[in-house]
Order: sequence, then C-alpha cells, then structure tokens
Amino acid sequence: MKLKYLRLFNFRNYKSLDFIPGENINVLYGLNASGKTNLIESIYMSVKANSFRNSKDKDLINIDENYSSIITRYNIDDYKDDYRVEISKFENKKLFINDEKVNTKDYKKSRFVILFNPDDLNMIKYSPRERRKFLDDLLSNIDLNYDFYMYKYRRLLFERNKLLKMNIDKNLLDVYDREIVKNGTKIIIMRLKIIKRLNEISKEHYKLISGDDLSITYLSTVPVLVDEKELMENYLVLLKDSLSKDLEKKYTTIGPHRDDLDFKINRFSSRNYGSQGEQRSIVLSLKLAEADLIRNLYKIKPVLLLDDVFSEIDSNRSRYLLHSLKDLQTFITTTETDEFLKSVDANFYRISEGKVIY
Repeated sequence: MKLKYLRLFNFRNYKSLDFIPGENINVLYGLNASGKTNLIESIYMSVKANSFRNSKDKDLINIDENYSSIITRYNIDDYKDDYRVEISKFENKKLFINDEKVNTKDYKKSRFVILFNPDDLNMIKYSPRERRKFLDDLLSNIDLNYDFYMYKYRRLLFERNKLLKMNIDKNLLDVYDREIVKNGTKIIIMRLKIIKRLNEISKEHYKLISGDDLSITYLSTVPVLVDEKELMENYLVLLKDSLSKDLEKKYTTIGPHRDDLDFKINRFSSRNYGSQGEQRSIVLSLKLAEADLIRNLYKIKPVLLLDDVFSEIDSNRSRYLLHSLKDLQTFITTTETDEFLKSVDANFYRISEGKVIY
C-alpha cells in the first residue's frame, strides 16, 4: 500500500498543497509549528477518517475558512483508488471513494496506517487508560468489527452509569447488564486473540533490540475463560455482585473499560522495574509488531507515520527502527537540527509555514 498523491485545501495551516511523496522513506523536516505534524495528521485522516489528536473535525479547518478537504490516491497491489474527506463548519463530514459517497466503515476498509509519536513512549509507565487506548487503536486498525462492539459497549456503559446515579430501575438495569456483558465478552475475546499474536511477534523484536525476554499479560477484571458462553455467564454474575460497590462509586467497576496490560521483561513488570530505555524498546517492538501483524493478516503493507520519535530514542534503537522499515512507505518528521537521518536513503522535504519545499 502506497500513498501516491496528497492534496490539501484549508487543512490546518495548509491553504493549498499538492504533494507527491516518495515510495519508501520520506523525511519532513523544519522548525516547530511549521506544519510537519499537520501533514502527518492529514495522511492519518486520509486513511482513518479521523484525527489522532482528538480534535473536533471543525477544528481541522483553516481558521480563516469554512471548508476543508483531504484528497488522496492510494495504490494497493495493482489498484489505484481516489479518496476524499470533506469537512465543513456547517454540516457533517463526508467521505468519498472514487467520487462515490461512502460510510466510515467502507472508507477505512483494506487500508492501514500506523502512527508512532512521542506520547506512545509514555504508555508503559502512565495510566491503564493509555495502555487500553493502545490496545483499542490496534484492534480498530486490524478489525473493523471491534469499533462496532466498542461503540455499543460505551453507549450501554454510559446509560448504566447514569442509572447508578439515579433511583434504580432494576428491570432496566438488568437489560443493560445483559447487553453490556454480551458486547463486553466479544471485546475481551478479541483482545485476548490479538494479544496472543502480538506477544509472539513483539517478543522477537524486543529480543533483537535488547537481548531480553518480553511478555504481555492481559489483566482482566473478569476472570478469563476459554469458553465464550461460560465467560459471559461469569461476567454477568460478577456484574450483579458488584452492584453495591458500583452504587457507592456511581460508576461500573468491572469490564473491559477497566482492564489493563502488563509488559514484563525477564518476568519483571516494566511499569515498576523497567528503565526508560527498556520501556521505549517495548513500545518500539509493539509498533513494529503491529506492522507485521497487518502484513501477515491482510498481505498489505501499512503506511508508517513517525512523528518526532527519533529525538526521543537513542541511536541504537533508531538504527533498528530504520532497518525494520524494509519496504514500508514511511513518513518521518524531524527538526532542521536533527543530524541522524542525513545518512538515510530517503526523500527530504522542508516544511515551512504550511508549504512543502522540494
């Protein structure tokens, strides 16, 4: 999968841009606030239909304008398709493939992008929310059905939590409990399957980087069982048993929204015992494993976006990362003072005030 062409209108600080990237490594360099991350964001959105910055769509439009668009052409095997994202301050976002309007699921189908930015490097030592986000993003990238179950689960969870803050309708609560368990069980099973595969691949990368053993454990608030029906039954019993605690706290205390991951190095939790270098090696291994997973599952090479990560990882890890890119089309942002990438066989583009200078 290759991005062949990118056209931006009124996107962030880009009034108008036509950009034809190279087939392999593309280095976007320039001063801070020149538009490097904005360009990476537009590529991400051209695949995922949303921003990785948690921005509202309307915030992506240039401050002086009312409309914005991202137009791209992607080459997958022997097929070339045109994609378009249209954003307006006055109506909902519109998505098109070859000028035909489509829904989000169809727009995202069969295309993959992996983002690696400095925030990811804090995932191991910070809150469980960051690790759940990594897992959710990974599964959303690999299986579009995951988004469907997560959307339903979060909506049901919101309604159940509202009930916990009010006078409880026991019959209505029972309905929510059963639906939450049904969707929550699907989410847990999908997470367990992907973690098993991620564990195998990331272990290999980590061994090559550091020589140590990496293992990933899913820390579930619901006891994990092989049989889906049995897992669902146990989950429902636990949810009912937790009602008094949930009423006291005014929110649901068990379920996939409360689960966590533990990354162990030589059987010791990296969250408590891992050095900063070890933690960053884990994240690097996970991102490379994600790319391998996509290639293995779909026989498609994802586009890789590396947003200012080389300033955060040392030269040995940087060299391993560059060596592992292989034939992936990659976009790297860096500052003008970064010397490390000058020896790399790549296309270099200077970004200045919303312009790409060849």
